[in-house]
Amino acid sequence: MTALVIGLAATALVQLGLQAVQVWWILGSCRPVLLVVLAASRRLSPVQVAWLGLVAGLLTDVLADRVLGPGGIAGAVAGSLVAAVERRLELQGPMFWVGGALTAAAVFDLVWRLLVAALGASPDHGWLGTLASTVTTTSLALLVALAERGWGAWRAPERRRRRALKQA
Repeated sequence: MTALVIGLAATALVQLGLQAVQVWWILGSCRPVLLVVLAASRRLSPVQVAWLGLVAGLLTDVLADRVLGPGGIAGAVAGSLVAAVERRLELQGPMFWVGGALTAAAVFDLVWRLLVAALGASPDHGWLGTLASTVTTTSLALLVALAERGWGAWRAPERRRRRALKQA
């Protein structure tokens, strides 16, 4: 549980940094907090992931200076759907990260748009922003998948054996 709190705090800082004025606008649309929800879907039940998605969505609302609520609901829907898809399809490795992030980002933004429209307000970004958010979040997930693959290769027992054989 502590790792989730630290992960949410770290990704919130990353998201806040990406939304700075000096950063290219397409990077500001990235939602790294959704990757924490995605990572939690490996170990938590779908209901717990939905609650974490609610927190991540509310955090996104706060960071984007929006009305509280639609982001939280969208995060909960995206979290529960990602957890269900991950369990049903048994995604592993890079496919888990890329497919899960694509699902989470697309569902989050579409549900958020529907909720904002139901409230009678206009969204703060258009369809190009939705596409940018989905693509940048999925691209960040691909980087996480590559880092995970590299870390696994670095710590692999085969690598240790090869190094021991070279030293002998």
